[in-house]
Amino acid sequence: MVYKAAFIGGEQTILLKKSISKILYYKKIDQVKISDILKLSQPMVSNYCSSKEKIPNNISHIAEQISEQIINGKTVSFHTCINFSDDIIEGIFHIATKNEIINDENNEIRQNLNQAFFMLKGKNIYNLIPEIKINIAMSKDQATNQDDVAAFLNGFIIADDKITGNNGIRFGKSKHLSSLLLDLKKNLNINAIMNIAYFKEISKCNLKIDYLSKDYNLMENKKSVDILIHKGDFGIEPCAYILGKDAVDVSKKLLQIINGFTNE
Repeated sequence: MVYKAAFIGGEQTILLKKSISKILYYKKIDQVKISDILKLSQPMVSNYCSSKEKIPNNISHIAEQISEQIINGKTVSFHTCINFSDDIIEGIFHIATKNEIINDENNEIRQNLNQAFFMLKGKNIYNLIPEIKINIAMSKDQATNQDDVAAFLNGFIIADDKITGNNGIRFGKSKHLSSLLLDLKKNLNINAIMNIAYFKEISKCNLKIDYLSKDYNLMENKKSVDILIHKGDFGIEPCAYILGKDAVDVSKKLLQIINGFTNE
């Protein structure tokens, strides 16, 4: 997971909290709640809200972004960062947790997912779009948890039944695909999975097909499977999962399905 952080000089922290207090109070959030959010005394919040001190534009801009996150229910915390450099660090940054740090394996996974996306970009998948968003997840070889699995943030962007874009690649996202992939890896030699809508003609493609139980377990003890079908349940639509050694392999199989369907 990548965290968003704002860096400002220590002497400007008071101005930042002063600006946030005023914005939240203007948005009808009471001072007791503001004091709890910003870890300030209520008299201090009252003082901040009534202050006429001019806030620099750069601080106001950061305060507005933080306040918007608070109003949307996000938790905010303040930390002290000690910097031994003469360079001033200021602005909005993204801080990666350990699994997001770009090492050789993480970079290869990102490149593979990007290659898989460009293979599918512009392809018509009108009969393969599930009610939930379509996505590809790819894991590290020795994945142990969801933080070791990368996927497209919020799935693919679809327009006019075609894959047109994505919102970037993140580790620790797409919980359903990630957890299913990790579970399937215990029995199958795979590192990638993609969800598509189920349609009857999928059984006609020249790929190995098997089925999942209602609780997403393998029905048979097979070692080589290209597509797993879940027949759905109450409130769950029927779905097909394309499996592969990596994201590019999964995309190739989807193209095989698309071409087989359009050539009928």
